[in-house]
Formats: sequence, structure tokens, C-alpha cells
Amino acid sequence: MKRVKMMSLYAGPKGSVAIGAIGEFDDAEARDLVDGRYGAYADEPRPARKEPAEKPIERWTVAELQAYAAEHEIDLGDATVKAGILKTVVAAIEAARDSDGD
Repeated sequence: MKRVKMMSLYAGPKGSVAIGAIGEFDDAEARDLVDGRYGAYADEPRPARKEPAEKPIERWTVAELQAYAAEHEIDLGDATVKAGILKTVVAAIEAARDSDGD
């Protein structure tokens, strides 16, 4: 069994796991979730993820935005659609830049 911290909602035959929560999965399912970027192993350090340099943040997918938010500990609050998630992530990035410039 492997522990996976979810970056998207998981719903399966044995229940569901919310975004940011940790679920236990058999090795094969855990590997599929991590390989599909739906989650990350909870007990292993994650390699640093770089922002996609080839496209602007406005063109990132919902999964990419959610992964960035999870990695940078950005609370998405009630944002569930791309526009809301994007607005929250951009605001957090700008706030971080502003605080770094002080």
C-alpha cells in the first residue's frame, strides 16, 4: 500500500479522497495516480516542479494550475472552475512578488 496526497478529487469504488487529502492505494493504482499527475506520493519527497515555460499561465490546464497551487501551498478556497482557480493562483503569485520586493 502506498500513501498518495491527491491533487484532484478521487472517486473510486471504495470511496473518495478530497484534493489535498491523503489516501492509501495499492501499488499499481498509486503509481497510476502519480504518473497521471492526479497525486503525489505522500511519504516521498517530490522533485521540484517547474512551471511550463513554453506557455503562459492563462493557457495552463486545470490540472496544471491545481498542481502548482498544491506545490506552492496556495489555498484555492471555493474555486472549482478554471477561471476561479487561475484568478486565485495569479493573485497569490502577485502577492508573493509584492512581498519579495518590500
